[in-house]
Amino acid sequence: MDDETAMILAVQLVALSCIVGALLLYLLCKTAKRKHTYDAAFASLNVGTGRSVLITSAETAFGLQLALHLTSLGFRVFAGYKPKVREDDIQCRACNKEDQQEDEFVYPVPEAVRILTAKVKHRESQTTSLSVGSYEDRSSFGSLISLPVDVTREDSLHEAVDIVRRHLPAGEDGLWAVINTAGMCLKGRLDQQESSLWDAMFKINVVGTLRTARAFLPLLQIKQGRLINIGASGEREQGCGLVAYTAARHAVVGASAALRQEIGPLGVRVITIHTDAIPSEKLFTWPRLMKCGEEDADLTERYIKYNPSVIPSYGMETIEEAILTETPKAAYSLSKPTGFSNYVSAISQKFHHSK
Repeated sequence: MDDETAMILAVQLVALSCIVGALLLYLLCKTAKRKHTYDAAFASLNVGTGRSVLITSAETAFGLQLALHLTSLGFRVFAGYKPKVREDDIQCRACNKEDQQEDEFVYPVPEAVRILTAKVKHRESQTTSLSVGSYEDRSSFGSLISLPVDVTREDSLHEAVDIVRRHLPAGEDGLWAVINTAGMCLKGRLDQQESSLWDAMFKINVVGTLRTARAFLPLLQIKQGRLINIGASGEREQGCGLVAYTAARHAVVGASAALRQEIGPLGVRVITIHTDAIPSEKLFTWPRLMKCGEEDADLTERYIKYNPSVIPSYGMETIEEAILTETPKAAYSLSKPTGFSNYVSAISQKFHHSK
């Protein structure tokens, strides 16, 4: 065999090896994707029987979307809402709706909770009409319990703990997950924004996260559940108008790392969700479908058809993994996965499980 033929064969072998390797990586990636839906670990979670999770704020677009998604998976969802917005929040919420008076900020049930309730009732009415032998039965859907939660107030958190305990079914004394969706993002340049708005953001984003962790730790410890916090956004978003918010979110990341060391030995997993490319202010917007003079009956159909979509489908799958997988990672990103990152993730996960 001459040198030229040997070189051609070598190149062909290298090309063939690359193709085989790429196919193997692709198969690993496909196997790893949403593996919690099919593996034995997912079945052992017994989600269909109503694992209980708390979403600290279902008023926000993120919290509302997550509550709807988790009920569709079969979870028993405790959906929190702030019972009353106090004076120190009036100017903060004014950016969402101009010319609003103080007494307009006080309402017993926010619109997001009405949307949740309407959707769940509509879904239940549909499932009851299914035949008894149908594959899709009522047990495949979760349930919803709305409750007032103000993460900045100790008394409100203690009352929320009591409400959760009263609504847990017999034999289930704890929570599988607490997801801190309560938050605030107020844009403004550092040299122009009022420092009172910084205080408000740190109060709910940082101190509220710590208060929530402390209040619900006993319920999480019973189930050896997981505490899920919202971390920092991507570098592209950090900067103009988001200095104070970014500082608050990085404080949450640091606190989550410290909590991981402190309560990890108790069996509680602490997970950080980095929102990355998703605009932070969209996470905490409130749905507003009601118009002046409209009656609740006029809104039912609109509530049922309303579908929040601040988090893309791949982001929701990532959150599913954080909640459901047997060995969750310390941090997850909601950024859109690339082909290469999928390959690397698949290899690392396979290597981790083979150890």
